Amino acid sequence: MTKPYVVAVFNQKGGISKTTTSTNLAVCLAAYGKSVVVIDLDSQADSTKSLGVDSKLRQGVFDLFINRIPVGEVIQPTPFEGVRVIPSTYNLAGIELKLSELQNSQRTLSAILATAELDCDYVVIDCPPALGILPLNALAAANAVIIPVTATPYANDGLLRTLPSIKYVQEGLNKGLLLQGVLFTIHDRDKTARRIADLIRARLGGTVYRSQIPRDTMVIEAATAALPVCIYAPRSAAGLAHLDFTAEFLHRHATTAAKSAEMLSLPASREAALDRLLAWRDKVAAAAAPAAGVRDRKDRLDRLLYGDRSRLERWHLALIHFFIDNRLGLALLVLAMLASAAILVGAGLQGLRHLWDGASIGAF
Repeated sequence: MTKPYVVAVFNQKGGISKTTTSTNLAVCLAAYGKSVVVIDLDSQADSTKSLGVDSKLRQGVFDLFINRIPVGEVIQPTPFEGVRVIPSTYNLAGIELKLSELQNSQRTLSAILATAELDCDYVVIDCPPALGILPLNALAAANAVIIPVTATPYANDGLLRTLPSIKYVQEGLNKGLLLQGVLFTIHDRDKTARRIADLIRARLGGTVYRSQIPRDTMVIEAATAALPVCIYAPRSAAGLAHLDFTAEFLHRHATTAAKSAEMLSLPASREAALDRLLAWRDKVAAAAAPAAGVRDRKDRLDRLLYGDRSRLERWHLALIHFFIDNRLGLALLVLAMLASAAILVGAGLQGLRHLWDGASIGAF
């Protein structure tokens, strides 16, 4: 059986969309016709929850590493055909101390994957921030690493710390580890972001992906709904960007594999992949709204998308999104209203002046 291509999503800095990148990459790979296993190494279990799996399961990564439970007893299906997950559970928070007691603990995941029959094309590992034992396990077991990064000064500093860590692994634990690419996430179009992005591209050249994930309010809504944005809103700017990034990822992998005389099967077309994402979105919506009245179905779907928020909180969230999405038009409207008010005040003052002048003349 051919071993899967293992890719770690890693950056020592937090808050730069590692989990969003991991889950959307996995689902988009499945949309392109590939089979994927996600390994959630983050104790917050956000990847696990985003893929529709209960993080309160009794067995997960901790049991796989420490209790040597077989992979087949830990791996969980998801609502998305072709995607399975080895979940994070709450006891994962204490795994670093347990692993430090084991011999050759940095290669634990490598040993597990070497003997596991995962029967998939890709393994995507969602790493926690900082270079602890779990990220080292991921990098030691991976064929390639993807670094998500935002075009901000602090994130750039995080990238500069992450690159030497990867080089450290390449020189010791995993000499075959490939830096597959750097992906811009939560990307803005302002002058500062463009300048930092140009600086990183000048430093790393073709390592930086052409695709970039834009800042999009749909990502926040998708996180609230505990769904990947490519499922929550497949045609949103971020959803389509993840689809394009995945195609670029597959192209890079095919190019690398060709150098080793390995031929990979062609992925589905972008249109077919998008159709599959739309079908999964409808499936999730239908599961949230079984046979019932229209109002009941809408309430169930709202609970899926907005969680346990009250109706007032949902209206408040919708109002915030309205102001964000229409901020330019609203700013122009406010300026027009202020200008109109200034004109009216000026006309009123002018009228008062005329009345005063008339009254003064009449007094004489």
